[in-house]
Amino acid sequence: MDYLAHGLWSYIFFHKSKLPWKAIFFGMLPDTLSWLIYFFYLLSINQVFGRPNQTLIPWWVDALYKATHSLILFAVLLLVLLFIFKSWKKIPLFTYAYPLHIIMDIPTHSRAFLPTPFLWPLSDWKFPGISWGSLGFMMVNYAAIIGLLVWIWGKKD
Repeated sequence: MDYLAHGLWSYIFFHKSKLPWKAIFFGMLPDTLSWLIYFFYLLSINQVFGRPNQTLIPWWVDALYKATHSLILFAVLLLVLLFIFKSWKKIPLFTYAYPLHIIMDIPTHSRAFLPTPFLWPLSDWKFPGISWGSLGFMMVNYAAIIGLLVWIWGKKD
């Protein structure tokens, strides 16, 4: 799924939390820690933008992508947070926007282009999803986002 959509879906799921902007941040964090860093790298070398050629993506971007899109590594992080906060209930709700990002990426990335390595480092298997970049998916996705945002902002609490 695209970067903006992750932020919007995070808001939709966590808008009732005390700090929805933190959910937006955490929902975009997996791509921020991999692709946004790569974007700034490309800016630094005056590279032309567009769909990246997978064979030209540096090894470190692939390593960051695997680490930031792994539910296994998030589970380890969650255990660390449990140790710190001493209770599941004390872990901030916005934290869960991070795995929401990964869960949404699993079916919306095809194996042909940047499949989601959600089982890394235990397995390299990837779900054969659909491409989030296809026009049909983008139209349905943003129609759902707009519809839900109108509903959220229009309802009276």
